[in-house]
Amino acid sequence: MNKTDQPVVVSNVSWRDLCPWTIIFRSLNSATSMTVLVLALAALVLMPVGWLISDTVFLNDELRSDSVLARLIDDNQMPYKRVFLATDPEENSVNLLGARLSGPRMVFTQIVEPFRQLFSLPTYATSLDGSDLGNNRWSVRAFLYLLGGCVWTIFLWSFAGVGICRACLLKLTRNEPVGLDDSFEFALDKTLTVTGAISTPLLAIAAMCLPAFFLGLFMGMDLGVLVVGLLWFVVLALGLVMALLLLGLMFGWPLMVASVACEGQNSFDAMTRSYAYVMQRPLNYVLYLFISMVFGGFCWFVVANVADGAIGLGYWSTSFGTRLVGGDADRMDIIRSIAPPMGVEDGKPIVLEPSSPLAGGQAMIRMWTWIGRTAAAAFVYGLFWCMMSAVYLLLRKDVDDTEMDEIYMVDERRTYELPPLQTDDKGIPQVQKPEPVNDSGDEKPETES
Repeated sequence: MNKTDQPVVVSNVSWRDLCPWTIIFRSLNSATSMTVLVLALAALVLMPVGWLISDTVFLNDELRSDSVLARLIDDNQMPYKRVFLATDPEENSVNLLGARLSGPRMVFTQIVEPFRQLFSLPTYATSLDGSDLGNNRWSVRAFLYLLGGCVWTIFLWSFAGVGICRACLLKLTRNEPVGLDDSFEFALDKTLTVTGAISTPLLAIAAMCLPAFFLGLFMGMDLGVLVVGLLWFVVLALGLVMALLLLGLMFGWPLMVASVACEGQNSFDAMTRSYAYVMQRPLNYVLYLFISMVFGGFCWFVVANVADGAIGLGYWSTSFGTRLVGGDADRMDIIRSIAPPMGVEDGKPIVLEPSSPLAGGQAMIRMWTWIGRTAAAAFVYGLFWCMMSAVYLLLRKDVDDTEMDEIYMVDERRTYELPPLQTDDKGIPQVQKPEPVNDSGDEKPETES
């Protein structure tokens, strides 16, 4: 080192530039905002509505007794249940990182699972007790039930997702808080765009199913099986294209929502951008998802245990009174519907029907418990979308080399030129009132007062 060289003292380190993936941690701040929580809670409350309608229209008692469909029905009618499995001790007695810290992964599974069942060949041949229901391996009613529920899921989360992503992206890029009214207005404007981006690959798959459908009709004859067997490579080629489309859609659909919220682009651009990010930077994407799952899972672990603790302590504290006043050690179990009320008739124990006040009180307790769990689940759903917004910014930086703070602004579609100058009667230049200029460069025409 030369004598003239001076030592360099590093006084500050920009972790944002050195480790850009730390933006995922900053998404937690957006997930706790009132705008994100309200949008996520509204979506969770409305989510069972579409599935209940689809259940009422398409399913019968036989299909509802199927073990696979019964679990789907239960998960979609009580969306908070699946995410609360992440803290169930029976489900996670040993595995900490794989299950307990998997809140965002459970959100992803909750939304994707009906689509996976829709594009599989369901057996629907076993009841809840494991008995065989017959040889019917495919049901039109079950398919229509899944189709109706999936359409509702796409529309609902397109609205809530783009509103949440917009609020989070503005916070991450410009540090601007977004009110609920602005997010709601933006979501109303962009919901159909997001729905179109997600639906385009699905419609392409449906179009490719048509030739395979007619080949299937032809296979009703033995000769048709022989002919289609010779052309089976065509079916495999179609299946390969559909598999690639579904693969990109499965991992890229959250990026489509974030892309519309960030760029304000049309459906086709959002779809192609998400496919490009997933296919061109798969290792980067997997790394960001792993960081999101661990960090988001830890946050959800804390929130879910606080929610469960509040519910459990409520029962625990009131159980002292039920034991002293009622004189019945199982009174709290009866209130929680764990044990039915028992009586004695002719010297034999019998199960009693709960009285109207008891049944009403149990219903109210279950309602408040449902509200508490759903409100807690709204946090992890909002956190999921916020973290996917951060992941989108990271992938956009990796692929397009776009600065992290660039975002489409609705209010900046009109710009202003420098104020014009005009001389007065004495020849002195005077600043005139500027006229707004549209994106095309045309000046706004003057209006006479």
